[in-house]
Amino acid sequence: MIIPTNTHMLTTPDILIIGGGSAGVAAAVGAKNAGSSVVLLEKNGFPGGKATAAYVGTVCGLYYRSENPEAKFVNHGFPEEFALELMRRSESKPLFYKNGLHFLPYRQFDFMMLCDEYAQKNSDSLALHTYITNAVVENNTITCVEAMVYNKLVKLYPKAVIDTSGEAILASIINSDILKSDQYQASAHVFLLAGIAETSEETLSLSLIRSIKKGITDRHLDTRYERISVVPGSVRNGQALFKLGIPIDIDNNPMHISEIELFSRKAIDDVIKFLKHHSDHFKNCWLAMIAPETGVRTGPRHKGIIVLQEADVKNSIKSNNSIARGSWPIEYWEPGKNVAMEYFNLDDYYDIQAGVLQSEMVRNLFFAGRNLSASDKAIASARVIGTCLATGYASGKLAAGFVKDVDQDTTVASIQQDLFYSGK
Repeated sequence: MIIPTNTHMLTTPDILIIGGGSAGVAAAVGAKNAGSSVVLLEKNGFPGGKATAAYVGTVCGLYYRSENPEAKFVNHGFPEEFALELMRRSESKPLFYKNGLHFLPYRQFDFMMLCDEYAQKNSDSLALHTYITNAVVENNTITCVEAMVYNKLVKLYPKAVIDTSGEAILASIINSDILKSDQYQASAHVFLLAGIAETSEETLSLSLIRSIKKGITDRHLDTRYERISVVPGSVRNGQALFKLGIPIDIDNNPMHISEIELFSRKAIDDVIKFLKHHSDHFKNCWLAMIAPETGVRTGPRHKGIIVLQEADVKNSIKSNNSIARGSWPIEYWEPGKNVAMEYFNLDDYYDIQAGVLQSEMVRNLFFAGRNLSASDKAIASARVIGTCLATGYASGKLAAGFVKDVDQDTTVASIQQDLFYSGK
């Protein structure tokens, strides 16, 4: 049962969470489980982050990479609970893919509704259509955060803040340490076609590749449209999800995001029109859904007490101070190129330490999800949804421990008990 959101905004919460994606929702669960009051702010009119706004289509990072076809969770507790319920609602199951990868396909609306329910149950105030406008830092502590909640300016006075915005929004506002790159990973736009001829995923994928290549060769299609693919596990009942890779560089110029959005919609429109006239599999198809926004994989990140490094991922680093486990390989998408995958050992994981989620400069600032403290290559592994669910949950409990002045070793032990041993 969904609990109605309190229409009165709590302005003095224990914990303020910025961003209602998978990490933000998980942070609310972690904080509420630890007995803290929570306010959750989300810029869109719905939660779920990139999983819903960009419709990623599959949840990666939930399972070990293994030669065993049966998927095995790498983090238990909330990530496992969330995945099992999503699996039930979406009528899906983990897919066993090449190179030992396992991931979970899902339906967008099911993911959205599940986040709706968790967000409402685990926050004292949930505000959608909300943007952070300012923040005040005194004595290395955030004392006030200002936000436009729909059409009204609201001032909040939290004891701790968790930024799960995905873009390190708060770091930019308070001029905190931030990790930036000259170029970020390539983006992609997902859309759903219905009315496709009934066929297997493999056959549909081959037909798509051949048609697009011919269209480019015959100059009916722009050469920049070549990286389009079927989202694995999405073909059912004459429908399928497709992902268009965007060959435009993403950097720190904010106008480039608008350029990418405009390009992707034009490209999708061109591709659909072409396929309808040049492929028997697509001749009766129509656009059933286009993701509200382009999927941006990486961006600026907070700099924490510890920066997760490429070598930590590749060498499957282990730590007594671990608060989450990462199992997904380094998946790096350079604009205009095919994906580069870098693997570590099968049936293994790397530890993410508490310091990766905590600011060194600002005492009461925590972070999780795509903007945690990691190098370019390390975030190419840690950014995936399954890992975001784990780091988000951990950040919620870390922030709650800070507010209650609990020794961090005690909080870390509690997180480990929740995520590493539950369900075993």
